[in-house]
Amino acid sequence: MKNKTVKMVLAVVVLGVCCGAYAGVKTYVAHQEQKESEEDSEESTTVFTASTDNIKSLDFMVDDTETTFEKDDDSWVKKDETDFPVNQTTLDSAASAIASVDSDRVLEDVDDLSEYGLDSPSNTIKIVTKSDEEDGDDITTTLYVGDENSSTSQYYVRKDDDEKTVYLIDSSCVEPFAKSLNDYAQMEDFPAISNTDTITKISVDGDNSYELSKDEDTSTWSVKGSEDEEKADSATVSSLVSSFGSMAYSSLADYKCDDKSKYGLDKPYATITVDYQEEVADDDTDEDTQDDTTDEDASSVEENSDDAEQDTESDESVSETTDETSEAEDTDGEEAEDETSENSDSASDNEDSSEEETKMADKQLTILVGNETDDSSRYVMVNDSNEVYTMSTDTLSALTDKSEEDFWDMTVSYVSLNSLGSLKVNYQGSDYKVNVSRETSTDDDGNDTETVTYKLNGSDLDETTFTTFYNKLINMTAQKRLTDKYEPDGDAELTAIFTEEDGDTQEVAYYSYDTNYYAAVVDNKVYLVNKMNVKELFTAFESVVGTEEDSSDKTDSDEATTDDTKSDSTDMPGESIEESDDSTSETAGITNDSDTSEEENTDSQETDSTEE
Repeated sequence: MKNKTVKMVLAVVVLGVCCGAYAGVKTYVAHQEQKESEEDSEESTTVFTASTDNIKSLDFMVDDTETTFEKDDDSWVKKDETDFPVNQTTLDSAASAIASVDSDRVLEDVDDLSEYGLDSPSNTIKIVTKSDEEDGDDITTTLYVGDENSSTSQYYVRKDDDEKTVYLIDSSCVEPFAKSLNDYAQMEDFPAISNTDTITKISVDGDNSYELSKDEDTSTWSVKGSEDEEKADSATVSSLVSSFGSMAYSSLADYKCDDKSKYGLDKPYATITVDYQEEVADDDTDEDTQDDTTDEDASSVEENSDDAEQDTESDESVSETTDETSEAEDTDGEEAEDETSENSDSASDNEDSSEEETKMADKQLTILVGNETDDSSRYVMVNDSNEVYTMSTDTLSALTDKSEEDFWDMTVSYVSLNSLGSLKVNYQGSDYKVNVSRETSTDDDGNDTETVTYKLNGSDLDETTFTTFYNKLINMTAQKRLTDKYEPDGDAELTAIFTEEDGDTQEVAYYSYDTNYYAAVVDNKVYLVNKMNVKELFTAFESVVGTEEDSSDKTDSDEATTDDTKSDSTDMPGESIEESDDSTSETAGITNDSDTSEEENTDSQETDSTEE
């Protein structure tokens, strides 16, 4: 029993010693591994190094095709395609990235390259450099690229024919060689229009076709689609026009397209055409101007010469000043030469000035819009270029996804107060008429002052009250327009007929439409206007009517009757106010007093119009 106890104790002691030894060995091994790791991180192995100036060519896989770029003098060219527009910056960056390749971890005696993706490399980069020796042969270094170590953002590579050594290098050395062919091409800049104010026409031909045109005299825009041409909203058009100054390509898709159908450009989704002007050098020499300048210079020289001769003759006639005469001749001769030289310099300056002259030339920008890509873009071709680019769908949709309706001017009825002759209003079944009179007076200093007065049914009308209402009337804007046929339910609550001084007329009628809108009808157009805005218009007109009723009396009422009779005869649509003879014939049967009053009023209007 005692022996068994002793053996058990010894076994426990031996076990403890073994555990302690294992722990010590484990600690030692971990310490050594950490020490080796630290040493590896501190040491770096050079895989390849060269001066970028000595790199003659780079050969690597592009789109699964072996591609070679080589130096021609100081420029990169594509070896098998010299017209390829090489992006010099991109190739310079690639050369700089591969010029110094270091590895902070080297794996030696590798038996299985497949563990690192080097049995079938993802890329093979061949670097040809000049020899350090003057007459030496070029040196070719080949790097085979394997898998990426995602945890360290490094790639496994091997060099030349050494299949036993694997290096782990930084991804920045490899990624410049992992692009598509078009990434190595020089992308042209979009021909943006520097001065968008010169744009005069924009047309879009596609699912939604329309044309925007600018009136050169008034600078206002109109839009035309399947319907008649209409005035366009200036703010909407301005936003669109300005976009042509900042358009840009997203990427190059094909530098030499020989099949437009691949991009949907044989039958474009849309075609955008822009007419504009651009300042260019005036190559035409103004020969007439130069001839005139030459003639003037010659004439100037002759005049100076004549003056010198006259001075000489005058001086010679005075015997006491013979010596002075000689000096004067010399001086005059020098002045003539100086002036001749100055004239010659002036002519030269004029020639330089004429060479620097510019002129405005008509230009046209055409954009073909093709299929959509995978990155929210569309393929585009511009003008006569064979290059295909991508452009943001958001940029293009501002043009292609619009219709003529998006550009309609939503101002219901605008007639400038400065051109208004009269305004007839029917409000809730009652008729009212406002006449506008203008008189011009000149003060002692010759300054003209125009006085404008308003009369409602022949009675004086407060200017502020009327203009408050009138501004609401002409600045009324709609939120949308009806394109379907509209049949009003009942009579209009307010109808206004504008008559301008030149006789043009415009009529607008407001009908109750629903709980949110009033329908404002102008010719064949139906605008839907916010109901609250129309209610404010009605309230403003009620103020106008209230002012008239408070100040009117029987005499004013009689004058209003006469004035209405007169206005009915003179303010017919399309007739000019100056047509007094026709107006007089139409009012035959009115008393002589009325005729006289009408003629005086017509003469007054003619005088005001002439002075204005």
